[in-house]
Parts: sequence; C-alpha cells; structure tokens
Amino acid sequence: MKMNQVWIACACAALLSTPLAQAEIKTVVEHIGNDDAKPGFKFKNISAPSKTDAATKAKFTIVDGEQDGNGGSLDTLHDGATPTDEDQPEANFFFRQGADGGRIQIDLGNVIDVKQINTYSWHRDTRGPQVYKLYAADGKAANFAASPKRGTDPEKVGWKLLANVDARPKAGKAGGQYGVSTSDTGGSLGRYRYLLFDISKTEAVDPFGNTFYSEIDVIDKNAPPTVEVAGAAVEDTADDYATEGGREKFSILYADAPDLKDWTRNILAPTVAKWYPMIARMLPSPGYEAARKFTIEFTNRYHGVAATGGTHIVCDPAWYRNNVAPKGQGPGSVVHELVHVVQQYKGARGARIPGWLVEGIPDYIRWYLYEPQTHGAEITARGLAQARYDGSYRISANFLSWATNKYDKDLVPKLNLALRQGSYGDEQWTKLTNHGLEELNEEWRQALADDLGVALPAAAAADPTVNTLSAIEKAAGWVLLFDGKDFNGWHNFKDQGVHPGWQVKDGTLACVDPHQAGDIVTTEKFGWFELQLDYNISEAGNSGIMYHVTDDGGAVWATGPEFQLEDNVKAADPVRCGWLYALYQPPIDPATGKALDATKPAGQWNHVRLLISPEKCVHEINGVKYFEYVLGSEDFNRRVARSKFASMPGFAKATSGYIALQGDHGSVIFRNIKIRPIQP
Repeated sequence: MKMNQVWIACACAALLSTPLAQAEIKTVVEHIGNDDAKPGFKFKNISAPSKTDAATKAKFTIVDGEQDGNGGSLDTLHDGATPTDEDQPEANFFFRQGADGGRIQIDLGNVIDVKQINTYSWHRDTRGPQVYKLYAADGKAANFAASPKRGTDPEKVGWKLLANVDARPKAGKAGGQYGVSTSDTGGSLGRYRYLLFDISKTEAVDPFGNTFYSEIDVIDKNAPPTVEVAGAAVEDTADDYATEGGREKFSILYADAPDLKDWTRNILAPTVAKWYPMIARMLPSPGYEAARKFTIEFTNRYHGVAATGGTHIVCDPAWYRNNVAPKGQGPGSVVHELVHVVQQYKGARGARIPGWLVEGIPDYIRWYLYEPQTHGAEITARGLAQARYDGSYRISANFLSWATNKYDKDLVPKLNLALRQGSYGDEQWTKLTNHGLEELNEEWRQALADDLGVALPAAAAADPTVNTLSAIEKAAGWVLLFDGKDFNGWHNFKDQGVHPGWQVKDGTLACVDPHQAGDIVTTEKFGWFELQLDYNISEAGNSGIMYHVTDDGGAVWATGPEFQLEDNVKAADPVRCGWLYALYQPPIDPATGKALDATKPAGQWNHVRLLISPEKCVHEINGVKYFEYVLGSEDFNRRVARSKFASMPGFAKATSGYIALQGDHGSVIFRNIKIRPIQP
C-alpha cells in the first residue's frame, strides 16, 4: 500500500493532491484558522470528534516522554469531551515543555477492523499543528514489543507504519484547529489491536512547541455509526460578538448556565464590547497587539469566581447567579479578567513577575476606571494595619491609584510595558517616582491614615518562632518543610522549578498569582505522617492540600486525596474548608444547623492538622476535629466509587507520595509547614 497526505488549507479550500489509487492509505489534513475556529471542530471532509468510537474504552499509555503538568491527562484524548477555546490547556494533552514530544500507545483491548483514525488539536499559535508517525500492530508477531521507546524502530519489533503526518502549514499562520484523518481507499486500514503515535514538537524557537492534542478517535469498520461529542453542538449555547469598532471578536458560552443567557446578552456582552478595546489601548507596548479573539465560558468545571488562561476566561455559574443584579459584581469581575487577556506577559517567561502587579493592575482598572462609584478598593481604619502594597488584589489597586494620582498619570501603562518586556524590577519605582517601593509604601499608608483621621498603626514585630522547631518537636521527629527563606524542598508538579506565581514573601510560602502558579509538591515522598501548617487565604479564595500524590496522574488531584482549603464565606465551591474533597465532611453543628465550621475569616491565620496513618486519618482545623476515615476501607472505597474520582484509576491507591499545595484557584499563603513521619 502507498501512503499519501492530502492537505486542505482551510475548511473551504480545494484538495491539493492528485487522484488516489486503489488500496492506498490516505491521510487528510484540514486546518481552520483562528478567526473561524469554533468548539464543534466542524471540518469539511473530516467528521467531528466522537464519543462512541473504539478509542473511548481503550487504554492509553505514555511509552516515552512525559506529559506536561499544566495540561490534561491522557484521558482527555478519549473522554468524549473537547476544548471550547483555542487556549485551554486542561482540556488537551501535550508533552512537557522543552521536550521533543514522545510516544503514546493505544491498546484497543482486542483486534478490530480499523476503518479510520482521526486526531484533533487546537491552539492559537504553533502548538496547533500535528507532527507524528502512526504505527499499528495486531500483537501477534514473534518479535512484537508493545512499548518501544525512542531509539527503537517500531517496524523492527512487529509494528507497521501507517502514516507520516506533518500538518504544519507551509505558509500563513499556524494557529487554529487541525483535523488529521488516516484511512484506506479500500475501506480498511487492517486488523489491529495496538496503535503507536510517535509525536514530535512543531518548532524549537522556544520550549513551547508541543501540540495541544484534543481528541484521538479510532473508527471500527464493523461498529455502528459513532456519536459526536457534546462539544460539536456547543454553538447552540454560544453567542458570537464583535467589540465596538469591529476589530476584535469574542464568544460567550453558556451551556452550563442557560439561565444566564439573557444577562450575558443584555449586560455582559455590551460591557465587554466597549471595555476590551479600551483596555487594549490603556496597556500598549511596541510591536504588541492584544488578542483579537477571545472566549468567555460559564462552566461548572470551574469553582471560584473567574480565571483566565491565555484568551479563555472561565466563570463559575453559581457565583454569577448571585451577582447579576443591576448593581452586582458580575460585569466588573469579567472586566478584571479582560485585563489578563490583554496583559500576556509572555516576554518575561522564567522571570519572577510580581503577582501583586499582575492582579493589582486589573483591579486598578476595574475599581478606579470601570466602576469607581462602588468604592470597591477603599481601605478602612480597621484594614489599615494590614495595608501593604502587595497585600491583596484590591489593596494593590488602591496603592496603584494613589501612586498614579501623586506621581505619574501614566504609571500603570509604564509598569505594564516593563512587565511585558521582561525588564521589570523594583528599581522601576525609583526611576518613575524617585522613591523606592518600600518608601512609597510607607508614604501611602500615612496618606491613608491622614485621610481616615487615625494614627498609623505600628508595624508588627516579626515572630521569632515562625518556621522553626522547638527542641521538643525535634526530639519527637518533626521536620520543617519550609524554612521561610527559599523554595528548597519544593517544585511544581512534573516540573523542575517553581513557577513565578509562587513567591517566598515575609517568611511565607505565598501563591500570589494563581494564573502563573500551578500546584507545587514536596521533593520528598511521605507514607504515614502527621502534618501541621498555618494558612491565610484571600477573600473567595480556594486551595487545597493533597497527599500521596504520584507522577502517574495528569494532575495532583488525580492520585492524591485533597484536604480542602477555602474562604467559607465567599468561595463558590460547595465543598468547604477542612473537608476531604467530594468524600467526607464534618457533622452538623447544632448551634448553626450547618456543617461544623471552625475556620477564621479570610485574611486571618488558620491552623491545620492532618494525620494520615494505617489505622485512621484525621482532619482538624484550629484544634477542632472534623472527622476520621480509613484509607482503603470498605466505606472509603464505596465513597470513591460514587464520586468523580471513580474514573481516575490511580486515585488514593498509593501508600506513599508527595505533599502538594494547590495554587491555581486563588491567593493563599502558608507558614509553619512541618511534618512528623510515622513508622507503620
């Protein structure tokens, strides 16, 4: 059989190949550019992704390479769901940044007559095209090797090469959706049980050249027609708009929140259409153009308020349902996220971009330009003692407003320029105002006190006992996991370093920018232990402590049970602080009629004790015991089977693993993190 690749440059272009001979393997490539790509993956000659094909129940395994911890697991390739936006890492599988792809094996379970193999991808830039070699095998060859690593030629160990795919366009922009379909003009590719994808990166200009693979479908010739994934019909619950002036396009998706449709059309869309181009003009830099296409999605997958990844904004429907009144905070919260879409501080990758500015600038634009009449970032006499330029989103906005009014009306655009170019440093403040940052901080605090007519509170003295162990604790076997000085002993999940959204600040381990943080894990693994720590969470914040985390899952929560952390007053997630996520919660408190809650309000320190032992596991907050459970017990396993974790084969299976701190749902700081290993 011969192999031939047919290129369709866009959904409306003509075929570029000559007619095909009989019994010839044919690979069709279709590309839909950024401006026309929609969640349904609607190609002209390639069917939309399926949720009932032969790959749905197949076993996917990484043979060589390592998945990127910022993306989805292998399950995203055959879970019957597809991305709804061009930059949605968690909805795609991709190999680790800096790596040259890897190999993925698919075990269909038994030999089938394979009619067609389709692969789908979507990204706004060079991570959209697909580059791979596709092999197949029935597993019956005497020399068959099911998992050949790089360096081993699959054709020499029982595999057959079906296709050599390179979907990179020879001209024009690479971003958009790609569909690749391999079939045979005779109707069958052959009878196979195993497939092997040898995947390569698309470019080497930077470490981010690994394709965002959204779905892999395998069509059984003898099976009933497949059913399209739900995403293929998402256009029915989405509206497309243009900004004022028509330069930019955006979509609002509300499949999980049809009750918000009228609000998005009548209130949110006009706000976005007006303010996005205004924000883009506020934050310019030479050679930079703000994204001309972005998406706002209301999805039950996200719990919090809203968050932005690239050009994709996700919003929690539960929170917005309570904030759509004429004076609700809904539109303002989206304006904050629009600033993140514009910011795109890509030029400073690897640099420690200060999270307080990444979040402070959006809140400055929101509270002082979009809705100044709400006075949402004002600081009261009660909050003056905690006022510090990097204290929280709103506090930072207040500081930026004061500095702008006093020293430089273009201060925020100039800071934005330095951040985007990767040249920001604290010395920037001296350059722009002739005052150092700490000096400005004290001047601002004094101005606040004068305006409030109160005396400026004295700064609290540092507590010498923080992040230390007493002689008694040392003798009992306690070990510090954080010394208050550096990240020693921690790194991001499936990464070597710590992302810039995490900082060591004032003796705390601080998640200051959830958009650039990710989850961090200990270098060391722990089996049975007692863990204690203090945490201080932001308003509406959400975080968590996972244990027995392994590298087998695509995310820390895929293997590690989670001790939930959140602001119980304003966080949208119904799973409350101290609960074992989706599995156990404390009893009802007779005094309130609600689940027991021993937490202190957001902005105050809370103490956690977590005991994990073979006999029992205990959750405590501020000295109050919530509940006990036994890992692997009949009760525990029954609860897991009824939860979302039932579909995660590695969940709670390990008896040893990393401790993880969640950093992608809100600002939170930790201190006094210590552990006492327990011998079984």
